Amino acid sequence: MNTLSAQRDNRNFAYELKFYIGSAQAPALEDWVRSHLDPDPHGGGSHGDSYRVSSVYFDTSGFDVLARQGSFGRSKYRIRRYDHSDTVYLERKTRGQSRVFKRRSPTDLTSLPRLLGAQPSREWDGRWFHRRLLARALGAVSRIDYQRIARIGYSDYGPVRLTLDQQLCAWRTRAVSFDAGGAAATLSGQQRILELKFGQTMPAVFKELIREFAPRLTGISKYRLACAALGLSAHALAPTELPPEARTAALRSMSEKLNA
Repeated sequence: MNTLSAQRDNRNFAYELKFYIGSAQAPALEDWVRSHLDPDPHGGGSHGDSYRVSSVYFDTSGFDVLARQGSFGRSKYRIRRYDHSDTVYLERKTRGQSRVFKRRSPTDLTSLPRLLGAQPSREWDGRWFHRRLLARALGAVSRIDYQRIARIGYSDYGPVRLTLDQQLCAWRTRAVSFDAGGAAATLSGQQRILELKFGQTMPAVFKELIREFAPRLTGISKYRLACAALGLSAHALAPTELPPEARTAALRSMSEKLNA
């Protein structure tokens, strides 16, 4: 594994909170985070903190992941690519009450056809991912791309990370690849999606950001947004807010972290 792969593979955060940011508020927010946090070491652009993210998402033929049926509601499986890199990441993302756990393995872009085989390859690092796709009868259903600003920092409880995503778009796909797929559907309009990622305790810099900008807490899923825009299933919903009971619990939890 090269250094870049190892660094990308070892980013672990226990909590992930998502917010909507309006286009009018975004420039001031970008200036603020750039003055308070360091650029992601993998970023580019004029500020050294921007890159393109592309993800292929998997679901069953009945869209059980989208419908959150049983155990399908806890985890998402995807392949992620950054810019035009030849290295991609096989990921399982498991969520529970704002806590996120991720398993990911880097592999070569040219290795992706292995996922189409009837049996996992024993000598491949992506074997665990292929086994899960087969066991859960998962196939590629959509690809989502967006431009990301990423900033990082450190607190007494470990690393912290902030991302701001914009220009979200999605395609239908059955291919395990990142080839162009025709006309894309636009997601989230002019809004940005802000994500705050941290360990056991919310860092002071995030408390200050929330007090300064009062962003709108959301339970949004990019995958669900894409399904709604692409009309992939009758279950495709595009909620802009958490359900009332979940929102109350999340706000209570966030308030406790802000006052800690």
